[in-house]
Amino acid sequence: MCEVLTIGEPMVMFLADTKQPLSQVDHFTKMIAGAELNVAMGLSRLGHSVSYMTQVGEDPFGEYIKDFLKKEQIDTSYIKETNEAPTGFQIKNQVDAGDPEVIYFRKGSAASKATKELLRDVDFSGSKILHVTGIFPALSKETREMTKELIQMAHQNGLMVTFDPNQRPVLWDSEEQMIKETNKLACMCDIVMPGFREGKLFTGLQTKEEIADFYLNEGVKKVVIKLGTSGSYSKERLDDGLFVESEETCFKVPVVDTVGAGDGFASGVISATLEGLDDKKILERGNAIGAMQVMNLSDNEGLPTINGLNEFLKTYQKKN
Repeated sequence: MCEVLTIGEPMVMFLADTKQPLSQVDHFTKMIAGAELNVAMGLSRLGHSVSYMTQVGEDPFGEYIKDFLKKEQIDTSYIKETNEAPTGFQIKNQVDAGDPEVIYFRKGSAASKATKELLRDVDFSGSKILHVTGIFPALSKETREMTKELIQMAHQNGLMVTFDPNQRPVLWDSEEQMIKETNKLACMCDIVMPGFREGKLFTGLQTKEEIADFYLNEGVKKVVIKLGTSGSYSKERLDDGLFVESEETCFKVPVVDTVGAGDGFASGVISATLEGLDDKKILERGNAIGAMQVMNLSDNEGLPTINGLNEFLKTYQKKN
């Protein structure tokens, strides 16, 4: 079986060919998007085997997604199809600075209609990590319960579970619900990877140390916090009850598009964890792949092979 399992909603993305508001764009390029999909791609390109679980529609978008994943050498055995709902998609524009405009067409999508049938035949043998985010659980009450059950199944089979909150307020009924349900999921997992602003929102606390302690006090083993243009920080509870902290500065790179940087970071952290690297190297790899991703327009085109990653580390300098 594959080293890593993940579950999510893949979407076709139409990226604007010109730097204009979406209402004025005439031409788009078809690509692919989805937070968990980006992480799966990042891990596969670094040489790790990944299974991706989801439900797509019996439509051209669903076929495109399956074919794309196969080309990226991602296992599609757990992708189910339905003729009762369409595959979701999104459109995104280009900007010179800041976050681009992204419009989602995912309400009532095939992934949001997934049921626990998706979990029935999962084979955990040989797998080491389950990666989940706060997005798939936000699609419906059913997908939320599925995610919780999948986490429990993974733990019962000896897997480590990593979690990226990946806040999507538009998918929740309220911010209060998003915070409550996302934290429930986070506290079921072993490694939690919030962004700094996310961490402040979900905990109500102001420092990276306080955010880490919030989750560690709830039973999480390790918290890895993305600090944006500053770098990243981690705090871990060891088996003897002691804590260890680490911090790494980020790399100096030109920023083209920030979307997907967090997913690149997550693929770096997960791959480095699988390879048994120390905390400093784990953070360095996360920072590096996040930096490589912001240098590219697509949500995932910047995700490197191990050779590409090593070349980046030789070429680019860290901030002082």
